[in-house]
Amino acid sequence: MNKTNKNNLIKVVFSIILISGFIYYFIGKNPDKLFNDLLNQVNYLYVFLSIIFGGIAYVSRGIRWVLLISAIGHKISTKHSISAVSFSYFSNLFIPRAGEIARCTAIKKSDNIPVDKLFGTILIERVIDFIFLIFFALLCVILKSSEINSSLESYNQFVKDSNSNIGVVVLLILLIFFIIAYLFKNKIKQLNFYSKIIEFIFGIKEGFKSIQKINNKFSFWMHTIIIWVMYFAMTAICFFAISETSNLNISDGLFLLVLGGIGMVIPSPGGVGTYHFLVMIGLVALQIPKGIISVEPYNEYNPAFLFPFIVHSAQTLLALLSGAIGFYILFKNKK
Repeated sequence: MNKTNKNNLIKVVFSIILISGFIYYFIGKNPDKLFNDLLNQVNYLYVFLSIIFGGIAYVSRGIRWVLLISAIGHKISTKHSISAVSFSYFSNLFIPRAGEIARCTAIKKSDNIPVDKLFGTILIERVIDFIFLIFFALLCVILKSSEINSSLESYNQFVKDSNSNIGVVVLLILLIFFIIAYLFKNKIKQLNFYSKIIEFIFGIKEGFKSIQKINNKFSFWMHTIIIWVMYFAMTAICFFAISETSNLNISDGLFLLVLGGIGMVIPSPGGVGTYHFLVMIGLVALQIPKGIISVEPYNEYNPAFLFPFIVHSAQTLLALLSGAIGFYILFKNKK
């Protein structure tokens, strides 16, 4: 087994352990209560609509990728592009951040486009999505400043009630990190990680130069906006899935979108755990339910946990189904 396969195997095993631990702690000890609430408390019409909105985002992302690939002098069918995007979401469920590699590798196999050029288009997408996320985060700071303060207070109360020194530990880790970074700064500059950061910064400049080469810029930006509108819609529509969140408004949806986006960016398989925890903090800040954040197992009805579980499960189902279909479309004529 070569080094790459070993690393992938380690990532898969780590992902399985992390997901299993999350499920066991929150659900495994008392699954009947959660399943009962899923059957009796949830309106699945809105969950279905969330899946539809997520699917539209996949399609727009695939069409936008066609425009980016055409800008670098290659052609790809819209069907293959959407299939590869779907397959990338599928891959992220098992190996964190593996989706980009899977997407580029799939198109290299199906359409014989060089992987390095495809990675360049992925970099452009990352930069644009990062800018949009930062924009919405800044907008949330303006619109939801009181809720953000409440989130921090809820987290601080949780740390205090947990009778742990987690705050001191975090500060100590950060201090050690900066000391090591200073002492070994010359060694760090020789690491692949450092070079990747420099490449990312350089890619931002080159990425926006590439956008200028796109023939249909209106379509490119239109699909970019559609992607983020659908991300918002697939979260906000689930407000109506349970009664406790049905009175939340647009700014609340934006607030949870940003928190959920951060949860998905953190390297965990499919955002499992990180997405649930951050959205749960946000809901507690919105007084759903009233009181401080609880990370106890699901022993009683808890809409702050049930809501992110519903949204995340819906999008996981979409990734599984669309990813399997996309894989079949891409490789049905390949051995």
